[in-house]
Amino acid sequence: MRRSLWILLLIFAAVLGILCFWGRHEQSEEIASPPIEEKLPDADHSGTEDTGELAKDRLAEEIMALSSGDSTRYSVYIAYPGEERPPYIYQSESMRSASMIKVFLLAAAMEKVKEGSLHMGQPIVLHSKDKVGGSGILGGYPNGFVLRLDSVLRLMITESDNTATNILIDLLGMDNINAYIKEKGYNDTCLSRKMMDFAAVKNGRENYTSVRDLGCLFDRIYRHECVSYEHDEIMLSYLKEQTDKECFPSALPETIIAHKTGELEGLYDDGGIIYLGDKVLIIVIMTENYSSRYNAIETMKSMVRAAAK
Repeated sequence: MRRSLWILLLIFAAVLGILCFWGRHEQSEEIASPPIEEKLPDADHSGTEDTGELAKDRLAEEIMALSSGDSTRYSVYIAYPGEERPPYIYQSESMRSASMIKVFLLAAAMEKVKEGSLHMGQPIVLHSKDKVGGSGILGGYPNGFVLRLDSVLRLMITESDNTATNILIDLLGMDNINAYIKEKGYNDTCLSRKMMDFAAVKNGRENYTSVRDLGCLFDRIYRHECVSYEHDEIMLSYLKEQTDKECFPSALPETIIAHKTGELEGLYDDGGIIYLGDKVLIIVIMTENYSSRYNAIETMKSMVRAAAK
């Protein structure tokens, strides 16, 4: 009997030993096995920043390809306010400004309005000496006609009126305008002559700006960080009433665009703020020594469509 009992105890101990061995073996395998999460495929790192960089690279390739299509020199500024990526800038340098300089004059005047040294209802008398040719309609108004400052500013932008511009230069003073431009950090921009002053051009005095300076100004106006919310809204209203629709508006019809154009012999420029539904595009394109006016504008239209995708 005792012998049988010892045999049963030995068998029980052997079975218990085998069970413990297999339990420890399985437990060690579970510990050695990596967590399930580590076995998942690598995460997709194409987040917003990388996507933005890819989009910027594709845009840069397209802009450079369009720019190399002819002998025209193109300078381009493209920004998307609200998106976490820096502006795309292509060949920005100080260039002849044509009528693009008028946006800086507008901002300088609005600063004076904000300070109280000028007011929008201020009467301005049109004299014969004020009248110049080129773009605009004031040259056809009778001498002695009285305008409000608001009308002078509006015509300078919407009609690119040269007479209105020269009236404003006299009102503000060229030195004061350039002091404002320098104070605000527009380092590529300088007003050196009035509109249609061919003697000044012959003597080497020209007005200059860059797509970088213009892009910065349009960005500040859009964000209402240029003068004040109220005064920036007034500037936006003028820019939205631009009558030259040959370039950006032609490329993007039925789109709200607040912009300014400029033109001289050998160049055509367009720049401003384009409202694209759920996003905003700030774009400035300047040209110099174009191969043909038609080709330059068609290339600019292709550039703005590429930026608006």
